Amino acid sequence: MTREVRNAFWNRAEMAERMGNRPPDHRLVALLDEDANLGPILDVGCAGGRNVVAALERGHDAVAFDAADAMVEATRARVATLVGDAEAERRVQRLDLLDLGGSWPASVGPFPLVVALGVLQDLPDEEAFRRVLAQLAALTAPGGRLLVANFGADSQPQGVPLRPVKGHEHVYLGFGEEDRRMTLPDVATLDGWARDVGFVTDVPTEVVRAETEAGFRTTLNALYRLHDPR
Repeated sequence: MTREVRNAFWNRAEMAERMGNRPPDHRLVALLDEDANLGPILDVGCAGGRNVVAALERGHDAVAFDAADAMVEATRARVATLVGDAEAERRVQRLDLLDLGGSWPASVGPFPLVVALGVLQDLPDEEAFRRVLAQLAALTAPGGRLLVANFGADSQPQGVPLRPVKGHEHVYLGFGEEDRRMTLPDVATLDGWARDVGFVTDVPTEVVRAETEAGFRTTLNALYRLHDPR
């Protein structure tokens, strides 16, 4: 799946509405509720805005971005009900994760909490995944945390195993759209890639299984903390 096709897959109003109507991630909610002074939060690939809205509703400062116009518009509309139109436009930006390194304003950040839920998996290959992890580490404050959810390679959402892409150890096809190419490391690999850019596991990474209409999917849930050299 090319960048253009991938963005078109997500750039649908009905998809933005469906994603935005989902409840916020329960792990994120727990982090938000345990620390009233958490500081600014970055929601990476915010989809319909469920998580950035949960942060703002609880009184946290938060900004977000997504590559799809439909997702940005839906998120801005939800955020605007809390902070107004001008603030919503400032807080929610259109940005492709693959362009993060060259496009993120140097004056914004670093963040005590970066949220990347169900977004890194759509990067095209291992090299892109590891490069983006390094960029997220650069946006995380020393001692700050990175919350990740990434589908597992043992998922069978259509009732059959995913198809490995030739020449790659962790890249697969078979999640919904025929050409949806996804990077799905196992736990040891994901933790290792995070460690390579300065993160340590804050809690052990776990694998959660959920049934689908035709099979099941697994998700790797990780929480990392950036090494603080002080």
